[in-house]
Amino acid sequence: MHYWIKLPLALLFFAAGLHAEPLQKTFSDWQITCNNQNYCVARSVPGVNGLVMTISRHAGVNDRPFLRIDYGSRYTGRLSGAPLQDNLLLDGQRLKPDLKHWEVQPHHLSTGHAISINEFLSLVMDADNLQLLYRPRATISLHGLKAALLLMDDIQGRVNGMSAWIKKGERPAMDVPPPPDFPEAPRSQPVPPALTREETTGLLDYGTWRVNTDRCSLDPQRRQVSVAPLNDKKALLLVSCEMGAYNVIDLAFEVTRSQPYMARGLTLTLPFTPPRHGEKKLELINADYDASRGELLTFGKGRGLGDCGTATRWQYDGREFVLTEYAEEGTCDAWHGSDDWPTLWTSKRDMPSAPEQAAMD
Repeated sequence: MHYWIKLPLALLFFAAGLHAEPLQKTFSDWQITCNNQNYCVARSVPGVNGLVMTISRHAGVNDRPFLRIDYGSRYTGRLSGAPLQDNLLLDGQRLKPDLKHWEVQPHHLSTGHAISINEFLSLVMDADNLQLLYRPRATISLHGLKAALLLMDDIQGRVNGMSAWIKKGERPAMDVPPPPDFPEAPRSQPVPPALTREETTGLLDYGTWRVNTDRCSLDPQRRQVSVAPLNDKKALLLVSCEMGAYNVIDLAFEVTRSQPYMARGLTLTLPFTPPRHGEKKLELINADYDASRGELLTFGKGRGLGDCGTATRWQYDGREFVLTEYAEEGTCDAWHGSDDWPTLWTSKRDMPSAPEQAAMD
């Protein structure tokens, strides 16, 4: 385990620019995810029982900690029952936290007040579980919470410092490394001219019958082919190659818009090795391309419900697609949808040029 030590100022700024390797791990009944900015979020699992606690914190001095307890998810909808603030049990005993600096709703408790979070963690850290008085099955196991928060402290360089949640020390709270620099996303390309009817027809025919799809398991009669403009000379061709109950895997090609067609296979290469995958090459699963923004989205469902899986966003730079965002939920527990999956990679992105701006360039 690495600990942050006080460094000379020059080395401090060098460390700020280092690449942070994203991670997602599970400790007993807690899952933690940290992205390339060393922003970390930990939550209790499984969420299928309807009650979940989530803790998040940014790297650096401006850490913006946040803690919330929620009863009910997007899959369960609003659940019946009395307010949480009066009906939480800690190891079978009534829990009465000081909620002065909390936002209190019937089934949602949250706070970004650092002292309140520290006080609450001191109450629950060594306990076994939180439970709803009127629904005993709605339980938050606290096994693994300490390990998850210790890893969060370690990733953010807080261990043995006053800002640590687990292994506190005498090092000043200000003496922590800043978050790594944001990777720069490619500059958005001008909005390309739309494909003509003749271009579309010719490219669809080429993609259906002539492009090299030897790796495709689907019969050509069942393949779906789509085309969209990349720029004024090239188009993106997507050919479905494998199909499951809720996922379609495509092959992608950069193809000249006019005959004789020349195609180049495109691959998606991640800047890190994601958890549980083992390689940086990413399949195009349920791919969707927005030509006006030059963005390619993928969305791989872990199961049909859509409560787990991987979602990515890529920006076309004139030659390749570069990753700008990666989110993954490894726990399939009917807690949240893809819009709320924890993010492992994020970057600075500019806005694509509007059509009238592109015409002026």
